[in-house]
Amino acid sequence: MPKTPKTPLPISFPVSSSELKKLDSSIDYELPEKYRRPVEHRIFVNRTVNLDNIEYYGFDMDYTIANYISPVFESMCTKMILQRLVDSKGYPSEVLNITYDPSFAVRGTFLDKRYGNILKVDHYGFILQCVHGKKIVKKSEYERFYPDHLIHNEEEMGKRYFCYDTLFGIPEASLYASLVDYFEQTNFLAKSETGSPTSNDSDSTEQTSSEEARLSYWSLFDDIRECFHGVHSDNSLKNEVMSDLAKYIKKDDRLPLLFDRMRKAGKKIFLLTNSEYFYTNAVMAFLLDKSIEGYERWTDFFDIIITNGQKPKFFKEGSTLREVDQSTGSLKLSAVKGFKKGSVYCGGSFGLFKKFTKTKGSEVLYVGDNIFHDIIVTKQNRCLWRTLLIVREVEEETKNWMTKRSSEMWNTVHTLEYIRAESFKNLDSSYPINGHKDVEEFPIKQQIANAQEELNAHFNSYFGSTFRSGTRESYFSTQIQRFADLYCSDVVLLLYYPFNYYFSTVPTLLPHERESLYQFEKGSISQ
Repeated sequence: MPKTPKTPLPISFPVSSSELKKLDSSIDYELPEKYRRPVEHRIFVNRTVNLDNIEYYGFDMDYTIANYISPVFESMCTKMILQRLVDSKGYPSEVLNITYDPSFAVRGTFLDKRYGNILKVDHYGFILQCVHGKKIVKKSEYERFYPDHLIHNEEEMGKRYFCYDTLFGIPEASLYASLVDYFEQTNFLAKSETGSPTSNDSDSTEQTSSEEARLSYWSLFDDIRECFHGVHSDNSLKNEVMSDLAKYIKKDDRLPLLFDRMRKAGKKIFLLTNSEYFYTNAVMAFLLDKSIEGYERWTDFFDIIITNGQKPKFFKEGSTLREVDQSTGSLKLSAVKGFKKGSVYCGGSFGLFKKFTKTKGSEVLYVGDNIFHDIIVTKQNRCLWRTLLIVREVEEETKNWMTKRSSEMWNTVHTLEYIRAESFKNLDSSYPINGHKDVEEFPIKQQIANAQEELNAHFNSYFGSTFRSGTRESYFSTQIQRFADLYCSDVVLLLYYPFNYYFSTVPTLLPHERESLYQFEKGSISQ
């Protein structure tokens, strides 16, 4: 049936209430193209957030306010961990020749400690990609380890499987893969028996009596983890960063401008970081001291400063809130009855924050980079703060998508999916499966797989895009969509939005709703 011509939208901007009343819902209006900010300035929306309701803006520090310079920072971490492995774990000095590979790891992958495989999975745990050392393992090969193409239950996630879900985990994953290759080449890794997993998946000593002197994949993970924690906890990593802050941390002149505009808009700002005061003070002073007129010290930008917050514990039971002596860095145990501007605190809890600020969850927007410590934990513990997740990978991935090659590859995948759908056109349950061979013999399935592999390699030759594998979204991607209200590549992108902006999701329909409307508009369903 012929469609009714669309009518131009009869309103001008800003819209008056009288113009809104004139709208007739029965008329099919011709909407002008929606305004879109440049993608490099965009904050992306999973759930509606009205900035007009936000009274407090909170910020994590590491990888949020402080953006570490890659791959310089990761290379330094790798060298430090390798030296610790040689000095404290007896690893051969030859491993010191291993260098950080910035092209290898992506965030959100899982390490299978039993078999030494690094896995990229979807939301349901189905394997999208398997890599052993620096070798991609094909499905036909990893089926013996994972016959259902699935990693095991939730309980095993924290035991047998370890998720590299932070940017700090990227060099750790790369180092693990390099060491697997090194020790397998020297025949010093005790390889787990292939096939079905043994009955005790939590046993980290999976070695036979004849191989007790060798490393297991699990022990290799434990060694790296212990050394990784060691360089953090004994402050050797922090001391190296503080020795040359400009080498390891990016300084952005937009950062103090953002905080200044927030304060002028009447917003309150707080810092909630897990870093200790001595490190926080050094980094923040580098980024903000005397950066803009009217602010002598970095502390002048903030209404509340909490160091050593111990997230995620901060959002659960919390810890004792203590005040920091800023001249010595020592702590003062006293009855803190409220936050004072200019003071610095250590520890505390969400309950105390809520009590002292008298805020509701919807009045706070917290910005952080750690999907669990900063984002998921707020949802799980009924904190109800609005959240903005910093995902540094978005910047590079959007650049990759904005190329002719990406467009061509994605269009190829869509075209092949269209052809696959058309190959089943007009077939129903009466179709003889073993009869006409056109559908079964059509090589579309392999062509789609090849097109998706080509698309993946455009982003990362080992794991593909951080957010998907072909047309399937990664576990990390679905975690972002499920828990983060907003996400973007850099905290300073808040500069490009007014402080009364209304972040709204794009209206979407469920598959049955979308198909019903489509068929109605095509005239296949009567009015």
